[in-house]
Amino acid sequence: MANVAVANESNFDLLESYFKKYPDVPKETTIKQHLLSLGHWFSDAALNAAEGALVKSYRLFSYDLIPMSAFKRNEHRRVPEHFVVMGGPYNLAPVAIQTSLSPDSPYLIDVVDGRLVLTTDGHVIADIRFPKTPTYYAGSLPDGTPYHEIVAFATFITIFRNCQYWGAKEECKFCDINENARQMKLSRDFTLKAPVKSVADVVKVAEAVTADADKHNVARPGFLVSGGTITKTLHGKTETEFYGEYLRALKASNGKPRITFEVNARPREDMQFYKDAGADAIHLNMECWDRKLFEWINPGKANRIGWDNWVRWMCDAVEVFGTGLVQPSYVAGVEMARPHGFNSIAEAVKSTSDGFEFLMSRGIFPRPQQWRREPATALVKEAEQPPVPLDFYILLIRNWYETYDKHRAILPKFGTRKPGLLPERNLLGPVHGAYGDFALIVDKLHPADVLDQINRNSVPYENLEVDARVS
Repeated sequence: MANVAVANESNFDLLESYFKKYPDVPKETTIKQHLLSLGHWFSDAALNAAEGALVKSYRLFSYDLIPMSAFKRNEHRRVPEHFVVMGGPYNLAPVAIQTSLSPDSPYLIDVVDGRLVLTTDGHVIADIRFPKTPTYYAGSLPDGTPYHEIVAFATFITIFRNCQYWGAKEECKFCDINENARQMKLSRDFTLKAPVKSVADVVKVAEAVTADADKHNVARPGFLVSGGTITKTLHGKTETEFYGEYLRALKASNGKPRITFEVNARPREDMQFYKDAGADAIHLNMECWDRKLFEWINPGKANRIGWDNWVRWMCDAVEVFGTGLVQPSYVAGVEMARPHGFNSIAEAVKSTSDGFEFLMSRGIFPRPQQWRREPATALVKEAEQPPVPLDFYILLIRNWYETYDKHRAILPKFGTRKPGLLPERNLLGPVHGAYGDFALIVDKLHPADVLDQINRNSVPYENLEVDARVS
């Protein structure tokens, strides 16, 4: 494949070749896309350096390329939720990257000469920062559940940890939400047992997060409310009734937070219901634009809602929420999944790029996120899934930016947010995809003090004990 080093070619040489092949694409986004696609690993020294960092939450999916049962060093309770790549020999602008563990990756986070760095083939290619744990992470509910299992990284609230799209005929084939919940339970390293978080607990912790932000004199958080699909009822409530209760309670809590809500596409009247209940923006995650692939990748969504309804209802939702506030995610890379995906990079890129044009021209803001190839997903179980060619990701994100630039007048603006409890999540692009970083870097939108903000809010990253062992 185009993004895997061939015989006599190192990954370092491969990366250098991509910098030369696509000189108009920021090196930062090329590196980030490769790290998300291939995963990365941590040396023993890097794991030790992560003490006190924001620990990975496994809040929804695993995002790892190996199962939790394969970990030998308790990695799932030690690695950071995300990290920042910056500086180094390429003088990289900072980009935040979601942790995706793979011991087979050519990328190793390590300690070299006392500094926390990213390496490949023995070459240091960037400096690394791990974010400090927010104060509210130390809190617990009366039953012992840590606050951070209710609200992850000061933002993300997974209300329902399972999904009622069950089995091969319903589950999205890229998704491991149900398997992730199972492996978390089997590990016995996570406190939260019930698949549903109570309204009272969610509000209590959300208010603690807001109080934490006020104490540190930073921007109050907005919350992203998510959870699995409810096909019939849950606790005697339909999907709209169930999630609507949480939206209303959060919006009425201290701070009156901005709420982004992830849910299935539904008719306009349901969109209005969510808006009235407290949602300010909505993620109608379509996952894949191509009609045939949508039906294969998302059988439950295709059978119960359908491609035509999904697209029509996204357009209707713009009339409810406003331009730029309907923000579906796309799992970039599943376009080339075996055995039914596109065989050529050009066809795959064109298909999703056509979708970007259709959506952005109508005030819908698509968010391409990297496919992670988690081992417990149907796609990986059903066929061998080699890494998606890096050329696909580079060409797709470049097309995304060009389309965004064309329609940016009616879409969200980058570079306008203020530092929060985790400034790298406010001031940098999303951790799960490179689209925001591309815009921030090309348009030169980082605040002047962005490096100081990140350094101040990171665990120690220099003058560290050197330990070159890798487990």
